[in-house]
Amino acid sequence: MSRHLPYIAVAAAAAAVSWACACRSGTRDDAPPCSAVAARFLDLARHDIAGAKLDDATAHAVADQLPAMRDSLAQICSDGKWSAQVRRCLVLTSDRAGFETCQQQLTDEQRRELDRASRGTGPSP
Repeated sequence: MSRHLPYIAVAAAAAAVSWACACRSGTRDDAPPCSAVAARFLDLARHDIAGAKLDDATAHAVADQLPAMRDSLAQICSDGKWSAQVRRCLVLTSDRAGFETCQQQLTDEQRRELDRASRGTGPSP
């Protein structure tokens, strides 16, 4: 059995719950909502931390930052009106490299906003 199977199962469950909530809220497309994109990011990041050779203090320090990063990503996705295609790609990817590849489908402005947020500089004027 693949060691990634539990992570994929958790992500699929999170996406299913998010899709169900989105259906009730009247979203315009059938793609996963931004909350599912952010949940997938969190899952992949936790998996990367678990596989990294970090001391416990560093691993905990990084893990403690993940919920805020998840929330920021959900907000940027929503505010930036990321396309259904991009959101679907991000939720279905199986690793960080795939997540980064999906991000290349964002518009230039969406990528700039994502970069600003990752640097903590806030939205553009």
